[in-house]
Amino acid sequence: MVAWRSYSLCFIPPLKPRSGRRIGKGSWASGDVRERGLPSQECAAPAGPARPQPATSSRSAGQGPGLSRPGPSRESSRGAQRRRELPRGRVRPRMGILFTRIWRLFNHQEHKVIIVGLDNAGKTTILYQFSMNEVVHTSPTIGSNVEEIVVNNTRFLMWDIGGQESLRSSWNTYYTNTEFVIVVVDSTDRERISLTKEELYKMLAHEDLKKAGLLIFANKQDVKECMTIAEISQFLKLTSVKDHQWHIQACCALTGEGLCQGLEWMMSRLKIR
Repeated sequence: MVAWRSYSLCFIPPLKPRSGRRIGKGSWASGDVRERGLPSQECAAPAGPARPQPATSSRSAGQGPGLSRPGPSRESSRGAQRRRELPRGRVRPRMGILFTRIWRLFNHQEHKVIIVGLDNAGKTTILYQFSMNEVVHTSPTIGSNVEEIVVNNTRFLMWDIGGQESLRSSWNTYYTNTEFVIVVVDSTDRERISLTKEELYKMLAHEDLKKAGLLIFANKQDVKECMTIAEISQFLKLTSVKDHQWHIQACCALTGEGLCQGLEWMMSRLKIR
């Protein structure tokens, strides 16, 4: 079966200009006609003597000898004068500046952050201190938790990843597009600080974290006889980390003390980039 389609054509007569300005010899143009792209000859002016147009030189016009063409209209000459006054390549600079400001106002890029550490280090408590500014009773994380934190119009998408031994092998599935790694250390857990060091250097050697910043929260600093940040830095050998920007911050997840200083360090790293 062959399907046929029929089309009907109709002729729309040109619009008569109600008001406008003279743009050429014996022709008028209004905004409606010029927007439709109709030539100016279709809009005939009222009967009357035509205004003579000055002739241009054949050499300047690029025509043969004895030929002339109508001179530019007043509107086009004014437009050309404005274009000459503006710098080359910048026709309307104010519009570009306004668009840029509006784009910056509504387009806020998110920065991905992963929070890792051994189990019972206080990762989830820190996450919800960031998001709700209060202590939340938590249970061991199975999988991950994610929250968006906004600091001075800067958005951080924070992933809290479970730290049990069975989940550490899956940490690398979260590394893609990560800009900051927060490692939470239990300052009271002296027995497993070597295990924290092992997991730390395993992460830093991963290809997806080559450009990521490293923030270490020495949590539970409110507990007596806990390790100081100097001791933790020495155990983790942070001075040997050369390929990553790093910072260690003493904190207490229950009170929120020290957490803002860690965020301020991340903000300062973003300004440098």
